Amino acid sequence: MKKLGILFLCAALALQAAAPWYTPAAAKAYGTGLSLRLDVDSSGAVDLKDCALAAQLAAGWNLNTALRERADVNGDDLVDLKDVTVLAGLVVGSPRWANHAENNTAYDWPELEPGTARAGTVISGSEKPEKAEGTLQSFTLLTQNNNELGFNLACSISGGEVTALLPAGTNLASLVPSFESTKPLYYGGKRLYSGFSTVDFTRPVVLRAGSPNSSEQYELYLKTFNTGLPSFCITTESYEPINSKVERKNCTVFAGGGNREKNGEYAFETNQTVQQTGTVKNRGWTSFYIYPKKSYTLKLDKKEDFLGLGKNKEWALVANFPDRSLVRNAAANRLAHAVQMETVMDLRFVDLWVNGTYQGNYQLIEKIEVGKNRVNITDFDASILPENMGYIVETNGHNKAEEFGTFTGGQDADRPKSWQKINSYATYDPFSGDIFFNSKHFSSIFNVNKPSDKKLMALSAAQRNAYLDYIYTYLDQTEAAIASGSYRSAAAYLDMDAMARWYIVEELSMNTDSRLHCSCYMYKDAGTKLKMGPVWDFDMGFGNGKYANENHVKQPYLDGTTWFAKLTNMPEFRAAVKQIWQQNYAEISALNSYITKTAQMLNASQAYNFKLWGRNDYAEHAYARSTQGISTYSGQIDYLTGIVSARMLYMQNKLAGW
Repeated sequence: MKKLGILFLCAALALQAAAPWYTPAAAKAYGTGLSLRLDVDSSGAVDLKDCALAAQLAAGWNLNTALRERADVNGDDLVDLKDVTVLAGLVVGSPRWANHAENNTAYDWPELEPGTARAGTVISGSEKPEKAEGTLQSFTLLTQNNNELGFNLACSISGGEVTALLPAGTNLASLVPSFESTKPLYYGGKRLYSGFSTVDFTRPVVLRAGSPNSSEQYELYLKTFNTGLPSFCITTESYEPINSKVERKNCTVFAGGGNREKNGEYAFETNQTVQQTGTVKNRGWTSFYIYPKKSYTLKLDKKEDFLGLGKNKEWALVANFPDRSLVRNAAANRLAHAVQMETVMDLRFVDLWVNGTYQGNYQLIEKIEVGKNRVNITDFDASILPENMGYIVETNGHNKAEEFGTFTGGQDADRPKSWQKINSYATYDPFSGDIFFNSKHFSSIFNVNKPSDKKLMALSAAQRNAYLDYIYTYLDQTEAAIASGSYRSAAAYLDMDAMARWYIVEELSMNTDSRLHCSCYMYKDAGTKLKMGPVWDFDMGFGNGKYANENHVKQPYLDGTTWFAKLTNMPEFRAAVKQIWQQNYAEISALNSYITKTAQMLNASQAYNFKLWGRNDYAEHAYARSTQGISTYSGQIDYLTGIVSARMLYMQNKLAGW
């Protein structure tokens, strides 16, 4: 076998002389800073032994994984003749001593950050980049020639240096550039043709202008944005801005990357980029009307499983703008799992790019929808009787008015005043897609989310009213039973176990919206009682609301409000809460450990996020006042974990007295 390896090596050395892509420039590009990777046997030098081992690996005679990783010179996850040839060329030319302290990091990469000139400029399909002075006038990467590219990018050209930053997951090994040049360009001794030739950008590339041996050269540095998190790219047709909660824009979605070894579920299984088409629009109320960093709703044309969250068409991308820890929603979801809520909309962190522009750290989260992987209830079918169908209802105080058909002012005043009374109790808002009605007993506003307004409004008035009458009557009876103060009466309509689990999450987090103001979801299926959940929207929870003060962690938050003025005075409900708390205390008390671990994972991403959006520019907003003045990310995390610890102690003492 040793003899066969040497024979293979000799063949490689012979082929090296004829390999047109191997030049001194190529040797420089491959060799600089790759010392540990090239030093296959870790001897401290790159020599013939390394070549022999690489030859054995290429021939399949050696299966050592560690050796294979170090012999993969060009980083394409293969050890083949190209790798052997480069090694041979380096050995024959001038042996290099390995620096074991640096593994593939010694390239002199320029600083490339999103939003900077060196990161490149996004261009639409019809645009042309500005021409640079000199021989090389433009160098672009176009989606039409690169199927796995999320958007068109014009690289930065400055002197003899060409740079660009691409989202994580972009395959740099086989990109097809387009360029304008007054002279022919050569790469590895071969002529480079615009829009046709493939270039491996996994390491710096040297282009020569005019001839293969010309002294006029350009050094190309293309990098991916690597925070350890996957990148998620949304690109609309003609790069139209996304600026409406109503109007959907056609788009393509590209997602990939992430460090699976470090972050596990926050990375894609393979190096392949997920590609989909669909539509996108803005979402939220405060996040849309007030905050500059917008959230998005995505509807794909085909179901997709992103990062192990399960296949679905509907997804939300949440900005978390007022939450300087970025993890409050994730913490609430983890808490919901800890108390064993039946339905939880899981999430993953991503770096978001919209029309090629970096937007910061976001949460890709399962949208609250009817489905096997979401809220598993009976989906709408016009042939199904109202009592045999599933419903999702949300409280939404943003629709509140003195009487339906009037607006409360503020940002909402700019909305089209098109509310329509559709029966004696329900109102339809075509702008938001809400069908809603007043609570008789607790002054809440209920939105009927499922069945959707589109499906209900497509029915005849009689059919539509039959479904609305059913859920309206059921909610009215539920509230009447709660208002009576009788546990037995309330438990006939409301699933008290689900209510108790929901209460723990909301009370511990002191979630601003939890007093049935908005984003409080509940659902009902055929033959079941009304269940609270899934939990949603906690960026103003955990001490981040305008209510926060030095004593707020020591006080009840929900008790005495809306439904809870009655429920928390029921001994049976208190007992249910206490039992769930005790049974799940180990998981509940691990919340701070989860927060700390998540913050560590987000450390690189958060730094870029706050470079873009700032840490201390929230003063003009009515919210998040309690965390203003904390200027570091670690300080924000310390504040959050301190709130959780104080709230845990409060809950323990409170429930001990119940």
